[in-house]
Amino acid sequence: MIVDKQDLLEALARLELEGGDCLDLEAKTFSEYSRDALGPTLSAFANLPGGGTLLLGVSENPVKVVGIKHPREQIQALTSQARQGFSTEISVDPRSIELDGKAVVVANVQEVPTNAKPCRWKENGSSYLRQYDGDYRMSAQEEQQLLIRHEHPRGDTIPVPNTSINNLDADLVKAFVRNARTGSTALRDQSEADVLLNLNVLTEEGTATLAGLYALGNYPQRYFPALAITAAVVGDEGGPRATDRLRIDGPLPHMLTAAVDWVSQNARTNIELGADGHARNVHEYPLVAVRELIANALVHRDLSEPALSKGVEIRMTRDRLVISSPGGLWGLTVDQLGTRDGKSAVNERLYDICTFTTDADGRRVIEGLGTGIRAVREALRQADMEPVRFQDTGVRFTALLPRAALLSPSDLNWLAELNAEGLGVEQRHALTEMRHGRSWTNSTYRRRFSLDSAEARRQLQELVNLGFAEASGTKGSTSYALASADRQPNKSEKSVLKDETQVPEDVAAVSTNAATVWSCLETTPKTRAQIVEATGLTGRQVKWALDHLKASGFVVFQGRQGSTATTYRRA
Repeated sequence: MIVDKQDLLEALARLELEGGDCLDLEAKTFSEYSRDALGPTLSAFANLPGGGTLLLGVSENPVKVVGIKHPREQIQALTSQARQGFSTEISVDPRSIELDGKAVVVANVQEVPTNAKPCRWKENGSSYLRQYDGDYRMSAQEEQQLLIRHEHPRGDTIPVPNTSINNLDADLVKAFVRNARTGSTALRDQSEADVLLNLNVLTEEGTATLAGLYALGNYPQRYFPALAITAAVVGDEGGPRATDRLRIDGPLPHMLTAAVDWVSQNARTNIELGADGHARNVHEYPLVAVRELIANALVHRDLSEPALSKGVEIRMTRDRLVISSPGGLWGLTVDQLGTRDGKSAVNERLYDICTFTTDADGRRVIEGLGTGIRAVREALRQADMEPVRFQDTGVRFTALLPRAALLSPSDLNWLAELNAEGLGVEQRHALTEMRHGRSWTNSTYRRRFSLDSAEARRQLQELVNLGFAEASGTKGSTSYALASADRQPNKSEKSVLKDETQVPEDVAAVSTNAATVWSCLETTPKTRAQIVEATGLTGRQVKWALDHLKASGFVVFQGRQGSTATTYRRA
């Protein structure tokens, strides 16, 4: 959501970074503005989980503010169209923001309620879907996907006619029943038939359910051809090379194993020398993260009738690995993924079945603990890779892993010489790119590494404080580049600074920014204003951290409560 000039500057930087193609951000020049031009975009943003923001008076290629002459009239027209021009009223928060003497109309478009989707444009009766490169008219199948989501989808429980236990893989069933008995007190003493019935693999009539056939069937694609994975390496021209295209089918656990193997075979590898002196291949993507993301795509895909003609897709492009599946999240947002409350199964029966279903190596398809995304992020962090990014359009969910994230031996040696081992993954990658001539702003840094503004500012300021980077410009347009060699601290100085950033776990656990505030109090007491300047945090963030550090006994103050002259030091 864009509410002020700083937000607008960050949005423009994001447009420039991504080449003008943003899922939740659309820029239009004044010449493009008309009721006909805005109808599809307003409909698409209203149908998009989380909504989106429209910028009027901004060109995309190149990204440039061209301005609007009569912003008030445009805001009135936009608001009127949002209220009256669609099948349901669209809530829009419009405002005019001046930048370089030119007015930009910013319209924050809210997502309409689920039971009001699809939101149709009255002008032509069509609904629109937002994708990275524009707005697209929804197909009848996609509209049906949204209509079915007015209630929790239950497609995984439907019986599949003319099927029985004979259509299931005997080995998968045997392992499934054994795991179910071991993992459930109620199922421990039940017969195989009762286990398959109670876990919705079979119906009371002995027919296989869609979930049961998908997870344990001999060949589910006989009944549902699209319940498969298509994998392809995409060339620079945008088309998959036929020699690298593969259809992966069979029961769900077999597809999972085959898909991970395909990624392993087609991704690049580096050779690293281990501590034991033996060389080993290191995959471009940690396979534990790849397996978890593919498992999620298979288990949480939309199994409603309109989506059964669509499959899971894996695409390996020049710069990323893309894993997408039909459908969207249910009961949570992208921002909640990987958090304590970020667990919600789209297909509840299939999810339960897969917690007891194992692959060829005896590993369960999913653990059922809601920790998968956290495991993905941790695996990427340990591999010194950038975070995974997620997109939810409501009818398709996508995970994107940046490619070529492994640092080259030359860059690793350079970082070692800098003694930068104590830095975070994002900071190490940022420094490496600085080495090759790139500079960063808060906007480009936060977008590249999926951080909020405060954390991006903290990390960049820490690079400056440690002598690795230099800041230039004024607030709102500060840029960060590699410090000149004569300004970088020597190795002994770096070691001291590095030691100062090692914060005890009980201090770091006090609050989000406690470690940052505590670290800057290493040498001398500081006022709150000095802490703000040193850390790059906001005044409110510093106050919050100080209050919690004081309450926990890690920081004491000298002076009068509320006075700007009051100083803080470590206890």
